[in-house]
Order: sequence, then C-alpha cells, then structure tokens
Amino acid sequence: MLTTSCTLVSDQPTDTLPVLATYLHTRLGTTPPRPLAAISLDVDDTLIDTSTSMAHGVRAGAQLAATLTSRVDPGALIDAYHAAFAAHWRHPAAAGAGGVQDVRRRVWRTALRSVGVTLDTSDLDRVVRTCVGAQLAMIAPDPELRGLLRELTDLVPVAVSSNGHRASVQRKLDKAALTEFVTAIICGPDSGLAKPDPGLFHACSRALNVDPTRCLHIGDSWHADVQGALAAGMVPIWITRQPAATRPRPLTVPSYPTVTHAIRDLLQLFSPAPPERSRG
Repeated sequence: MLTTSCTLVSDQPTDTLPVLATYLHTRLGTTPPRPLAAISLDVDDTLIDTSTSMAHGVRAGAQLAATLTSRVDPGALIDAYHAAFAAHWRHPAAAGAGGVQDVRRRVWRTALRSVGVTLDTSDLDRVVRTCVGAQLAMIAPDPELRGLLRELTDLVPVAVSSNGHRASVQRKLDKAALTEFVTAIICGPDSGLAKPDPGLFHACSRALNVDPTRCLHIGDSWHADVQGALAAGMVPIWITRQPAATRPRPLTVPSYPTVTHAIRDLLQLFSPAPPERSRG
C-alpha cells in the first residue's frame, strides 16, 4: 500500500508507477520517456545484500578466532566487530584512508582488543581472510537483477558509487556478475571524498558525461545517498531494504523495498512504446 508520504511497503504496490512518473516530471520538468541521461547506483545494500553476506563473514571470522585462543567468545566478538566497524566508518571520508586490507585488519584488531585478545599478525590475517572469503561466498548472481540491468543499460549508461574501497567493490560486483553492466565505478577512497559529499556524486556524473541534474541516483542510505544526491543536484530514489531509525517526514522521495522494484518501474516509464499498428 502507498501512503500519502510515498512510503512503499511489502510487495511492490500497483500505484508506484504514477507516483514515480509524477516525481520525475516534477524534478526534471519533462515527461518520460526522455528525461534521464544516466543512472548512478549505490552498491552495498542496494545492488548487493551486503548486510547478510557481511554477517556471515564476521561469524566465520569470530569462529576461527575462537579456535586460535580459548579467550574468545564468538558471540561477544561478533558484537564487538559490528561496534568497531560502525565506529570506524562513522566518518567515511577519513575511514577510507589506506588500503582495504589495512582497514580490515584495523577493525578486527579493535574488535579483538575490546574483548581482551591480541592476535599476532599471521593469525589476524587468517581471521581477515576467513571473514572476506565467507562474505564473498554468500554473494551470488541474481538472474532477475541481471536481466533488469541488461534492459536498463540498453536505455541509459549506469555507474556505481560507493564509500568503499575499489578493490572490495570490484570483487563484489564480479561475484554478483554485475560488472558488465557498469560504465564507471566511483569509489570515495580514490579521491578522499565520501557520500554525502556532493563531490562524489559529481565525479559520477562526470564519468558518465552527463549533467548531474539529468542523473538519477538509487541508494539505501537516507543521509548518504538521498541527501547527498539532492545536494549534488541529482534525482534520488530511496531503497528501504533496512529499516531506518528515523524516517523523514514528509517523505518527498519515492522509496522501494529493493532495487529490482525500482528498476521495474523505471523500465516501464522509459522503455520505448511499441509502434502503433496502422489501421487498414
């Protein structure tokens, strides 16, 4: 059901298409199917269910740590890891400094120390590798999403933008078999920027060679993706896969439960209409 604030819940309602059409007409000043020049997509918890795969990886890393020392309680270490991860990425522009492997070591080292454990470099790296391997193992191609992106990229170029490190983003896209649909990959640590900084969104529009005001951005974070895209002049859509702690009121940006729901509507709006049959 669609509420008056444009919040979409459960399966995709039948009336999301006119809501999206009205929203895009208001923002772009033209009527579909011709307004958009390109689309930018967030990666984690938008294109890829990172929360689920990350939880699997952290559990595997904590279980390995418990075999390396009896002083580790896996449940406590899992909680400590998520706390350390959240604290580390609280300021994403600074958090992205350094290589991805250094960041992973730093978060695991902080989590282990918070439960009273210090591992040597070799064992710490084993935990990191186990975590990353288990996380990637949970990522698999989604045939429906691939099909939708194939149709979408026949109409407009698509880029991805992320606050994560390029090596990590690239491995996730490769594992999900989505790389072939992406024209450009924009990662915050490459430039020292991070969403919601408009600079990262502008880097994305430049890579696509389009004006940001003609570019749609789809992402799951109200702060980083929606507010950042708005500040950059882009047209955002909000993916509400994860419950938001505070939902803005009024909600003026259309929201969808998954990116596949959003792309289905976009394809209906922007796919060329079949030619009319001549009347004989």
